Amino acid sequence: MLRSAYNIGFESCPVCFGTAAKWLFSAKTGSSKFHLVQCARCDLTRTIPFPDDEILSLHDSSVYYGKNENKFIPVIQGIRNEIMRTRAKSYISMIPPYVQRPKILDVGCAEGRLLKAFLKLGCECWGIEHPCYPADRFQDPDRIAYLRGELQVLNLPEEAFDLIFLWHTLEHMDNPQWVMTRLYDLLAPTGALVVVVPNFASIEARKFGQFWFHLDVPWHKFHFNEKSLRFLAAKSRLRVFNLSTFSAEQGPYGLIQSVLNSMGWPRNEFYEWLKGYGMGSRAIQLMLQLYMVMILLIPGLLVSLLTSFTSNGSELRLVLKKK
Repeated sequence: MLRSAYNIGFESCPVCFGTAAKWLFSAKTGSSKFHLVQCARCDLTRTIPFPDDEILSLHDSSVYYGKNENKFIPVIQGIRNEIMRTRAKSYISMIPPYVQRPKILDVGCAEGRLLKAFLKLGCECWGIEHPCYPADRFQDPDRIAYLRGELQVLNLPEEAFDLIFLWHTLEHMDNPQWVMTRLYDLLAPTGALVVVVPNFASIEARKFGQFWFHLDVPWHKFHFNEKSLRFLAAKSRLRVFNLSTFSAEQGPYGLIQSVLNSMGWPRNEFYEWLKGYGMGSRAIQLMLQLYMVMILLIPGLLVSLLTSFTSNGSELRLVLKKK
């Protein structure tokens, strides 16, 4: 149940500095409990207590990133490779034709699959990842400049990048306002910043609450809707060039996993199985979940399409350019 705005015990919003907040609901992960609190002014939602490095150290990052040399099992990785190739071809068309060798920056690049796709299109590629991310997973490290560390301490060329990606990354950052301001400085005058986050205002998020697949606390420190993301972009001197809430990659599966979570299965168990965990004594339960996934796949795709028509899809995807 949504409670009325109040001002007790919460720091001011890091984006609009508002002090009034709304308590939404609580979510458990393991033995920890977190609360979601939404700013009454700009709608930015925060995870409380704030998941700083000390809190995150209590949760196994090796499980979060996957245990093998790839995050997912081979068949899923093959699908991801095709998605990245299609994505790169789609976004490179936004770069002016006079740019001879486009420069691409992927903040939160994981293995570098998207950068590898851009590399084949003749681009100069840079990737940034968290220090906890396994460096031996980086693909083509001899041709892609990989940097591990926090964005604020890395030395990067100003106004140099024609495309910058924050693909399901901004929600992990300690200070989204600082990140956006820094990326504005790195973006070329005619460049584009692509920001993709889970849509906290989606029908899926409102329906499933703590069971929503994309909630992902404590790893997700912030939760955005269109209002809060537009507010952040405008404050960072960026204009919205394009907005979409449909994701063929994240939408249908996220909905299906949310359904499984709400039915009482261990949270994201099937998703963890796709990363190579599980089976053993849970083989029968996982086979039942696989059967349900197959049944729900087409309905999930249709629901994702329908909700995206009213901007209520599970993912917010904004293309931003300098004002």
